[in-house]
Parts: sequence; structure tokens; C-alpha cells
Amino acid sequence: MGRLELIVNSISLTLFQAHPRDLQLENLYTQTHAKTFQAGSATMAKFAATVARFMPMIGYHHVLMMILAIAVLFLSLLIAGCSSSNLRNVYLLSLQYKDTSSMVLSDQSIVSTEIVHAVQNITQSGDEPTFEVRAGYTGLCAMLNGGEWVCSTSAKGLADIIRPSSSSANGTHDPLNLIYIANGFKEDIVFDGLLFVVIATAIIASVMLSTFPGWHEEEDDAGSAVEVKPFPSRPMTQAVLVTSIVGMSFCFVSVLWQHMNSAAAASMAEKLSYGQITGHVGTAAMTFGWLGMGLIAVEVFGIAIMILSISLIRRLTDEE
Repeated sequence: MGRLELIVNSISLTLFQAHPRDLQLENLYTQTHAKTFQAGSATMAKFAATVARFMPMIGYHHVLMMILAIAVLFLSLLIAGCSSSNLRNVYLLSLQYKDTSSMVLSDQSIVSTEIVHAVQNITQSGDEPTFEVRAGYTGLCAMLNGGEWVCSTSAKGLADIIRPSSSSANGTHDPLNLIYIANGFKEDIVFDGLLFVVIATAIIASVMLSTFPGWHEEEDDAGSAVEVKPFPSRPMTQAVLVTSIVGMSFCFVSVLWQHMNSAAAASMAEKLSYGQITGHVGTAAMTFGWLGMGLIAVEVFGIAIMILSISLIRRLTDEE
């Protein structure tokens, strides 16, 4: 029994005793980890010191300028939707064929069923029933075989790309001419001129906000240097408020207009094609539009609060 215990203890020591090389590797890993942590801590401390040094230089009007810059970015992406394949998901309207070979006409309001069957036969004869076209403010995108997307700012250019890939001269990829319909929506229904006005007013408001005074040193009556920040002039703040209100109004009208037109066009495309086409409203485009409008509204309320606060402080100062 004693010999058996000795053998077991020897095996345990051999299996569980750490090898000197393993100990060296563990120590090396610990030292490397400690150095990495120290370097990261030093970098974070340096970044925090830099931020703390520049924080006093950031004023209330700088925050409003950043809000306007983000709004301009969102609206710019909205206008540029479908101008390239990278922006194919920023679309106002999407039209796509759907498989309706087993569709049963149960709507009693349909008088002539011949046109319904004719449209259905034309659609089902196409060799690409999943063909999809997306329309933005400045471009159109179409999905080819294998999920490949091509985009163009010209409907003719996009049709020239689609037509050679068709199996027949008639272009069976697009039997109901979705490119033509989407281009009509882009050219005749939606209008991006108001969005350019909104971007222009946001830039003008940002330029006027940049003229607001910041912190600077002055000498008081005792000759000591003190940091002061004068109030912006009343005409300038009122001009910023009026400009921002004009931009917010145009943005609200434009975004509401595009949302209603996109939803109506999607619904009418489905009805006029007797269910052979399905239409969708672009989520990303609507999100960018409403976010841009919301940010401009936040900037308007921020300017209004600034004007009211300055007026209240001046009134209290005059009373004293």
C-alpha cells in the first residue's frame, strides 16, 4: 500500500507541477499585459487632459452649430440616395415584381378580368420575377441577377445597362417597365428643391452662430485679469431664430411631402398593376428626413431659450 501511494504521489507531482518554462511564459505575459495597461492608461489620461483643456472653449452656440451640422449631413445623405450603389438603401420608393401565379381574383369591384390576366401573363413570362427598382431624389438603382445592384442618375443609362442582360429584345427583366415608373416618380412627383433651401438656411444659421462672442480675458476695476463672455447682440440672435424657423418649416413640408407621396405611389403601383408589383417606402430615407427636421427643431428651441434667458437676465440686471 505504501508503494502504491508513492507511485500516485509521483504521478500527481509530474502532472500538476508547473514547468519552469511555463512559469517564464506566465511571467512574460503578466509583464506584457501590465505594460499594455499602463500604456492604455497613459493614452486615456492624455486624451482626458486634452478634452478638459478644450471644454471651457466650447460654448452653447457651438453645440447648436454641431446639431445643425448633423442635420445637414442627414439631409445631404437623403438627397444623394440611390446616386451610387453604396447609397442604394437610401431610397424613397421601391418597386418589385412578386410571384402571383396562384393569385385568385376575389375582389368584386373588378369588372374586366381580361386585363388582369393579361398583366399577370406578361409579368410571369419574365425571366427575373424578383427584379427590383429603387428611386431616390437624384438617382435610380436596379437589382440584377445574383443580387448585384447597379445605380445611375439617368433612367436611360440604367435601362441601357438592364437591356443587354435581357434574354430577348423586349427586355424580360422589366416587363412592366418599372424603371420608367420609378423615373416618373422621381421626376414628376418628388421635389428636392426645398431640401436645398433647408441646407442653405442651416449653413447661414451656423455662420451667424459662429460670430457669437466667446470667453476672453478683460481687466476689471482692480486691474485683475478676469474671463468674461459677453452676450450676443439681440439682432443677431433674432436673425438666427428667424432663419432657423424658415429652414424648419421648409424641412417639415418637404419631409411630410416625400413621405405622403412615397406611400401613395407605392399603393397606387400595387393597385394599377393588379397585385403584380409590390411597393415599399424607404425606411432609411424617411429616418434621415425626420431626424434632420427634428435636429433643426431642437436648434430652434435652443435659440429661443437663449433669447428668453438673455432677456430675463437683462431685465433682472436693470431692476437691480
